[in-house]
Amino acid sequence: MGVKIWSAPVERSLLSFLLICYNIVMRNIVKYKRITWVDIQDPTKEDVQYLEENFAVHAIPARQIIPPSWTTKVEHFTAHLFLVLFVPNYNKEHKTTRPRELDVIVGKNFLITSHYHSILPLKATFDGCALYEEKKEEHMGKGTGFLLYHILHKIWEDEGNKILHIENKLILVEESIFQGREREMLREISIIKADIIDFWSIVRPQKGVFTSLHDISAEFFGKETTHYFSHLRNHWARTMSTLIIAKETISSMEETNNALLTDKTNQIVKLLTIFAVIVFPLSLLAAIFGMNTDYLPIVGLPGDFWIVTGLMFAGTILMIALFKKKRWL
Repeated sequence: MGVKIWSAPVERSLLSFLLICYNIVMRNIVKYKRITWVDIQDPTKEDVQYLEENFAVHAIPARQIIPPSWTTKVEHFTAHLFLVLFVPNYNKEHKTTRPRELDVIVGKNFLITSHYHSILPLKATFDGCALYEEKKEEHMGKGTGFLLYHILHKIWEDEGNKILHIENKLILVEESIFQGREREMLREISIIKADIIDFWSIVRPQKGVFTSLHDISAEFFGKETTHYFSHLRNHWARTMSTLIIAKETISSMEETNNALLTDKTNQIVKLLTIFAVIVFPLSLLAAIFGMNTDYLPIVGLPGDFWIVTGLMFAGTILMIALFKKKRWL
C-alpha cells in the first residue's frame, strides 16, 4: 500500500513551480495527441532555426518573428498561416493603453506563438494546457484551428473586461460632473479620452485579421471551424461598436463639462458685476463728499453724516430692487 506524501494542493504547487522552472530554461512547449504548441517570449535566431528545423516553417514568417512589426496581417503559405496582431495593454500606473505584438504561425499539427512582452490571457491559456489534461482536451483535442480560436477568444474576452473598466470610469465621470466637480473632471476626461482613442487605434486594424481567418478557415482548418471564427469576427465588431459609443459618450461628457464650467464662470462674473454696480453709488457718494472744496451740499447741516449714509443706503436698496425686478438676482 503506497503512502501519499503530499496533499493535492502541495502537488499542484510543486507542479506549477516545476513548470515555471521549465519555462525559464527552455522554450514553452505543450504536446497533446498530434498537436504541438510552442510559446516563445523574446525570440532569438536560435528560435528561428529551431522552428525551421523542427516544423519546416517557411523562412519568411520564421524570421519575421524577431523584428517588431508595425501592421496586422495574415499570410497564407503552403502548409501554414502567419498572423500578426496587436493586443491592447492597459498600464494602471501611467493610465495609458499600448499595443503588444503577438505573432502566430499555425500549421495542421503545430501552433507557435511569439511575443516580446507577457500577454496574460495567452499565458493563462498556455498554463492551463500545460497543467490540466481537461484543458488540453478542450483546447487542443480538436486540432490547431480550435486551439487558435481558444487563444484569440481568451484574448478578446480579456479586452472586453478592459472595455468594461472604461465604461465604469465613464459612469463615475458622469456622476462627478453633476456633483459640482467639473474642474476636477477636466484631467480625468482627457485621460479617459486618450485611453479610448489608443484602444480604438489598436483594435480597429485587427478587422483584416479576423475577416481573413473567417474566409480561409474552412479551407485550412475545416468547415467545422467557420462558425467559431465567425464568432471572433462578430466579437471584434461588438468591441469596435462599444469603443465608438464610448468615444461619442466621452465627447458628449466633455462638451457638457465645458458648458457647465462656462456657465459657472459666467455666474461668477455676473455676481462680481452686480456687486460692482451695487457698490457704485456708495463709491460715487463717497468720492463726491470726499472732495476738498469750499462748498458741498448737505455738509455742515445738522445730521449731515446720517443724511449721506441714508443716501448711500437708499442707492444700494434701489440697485438691488432693480436687479430683482430684472431677475438678475
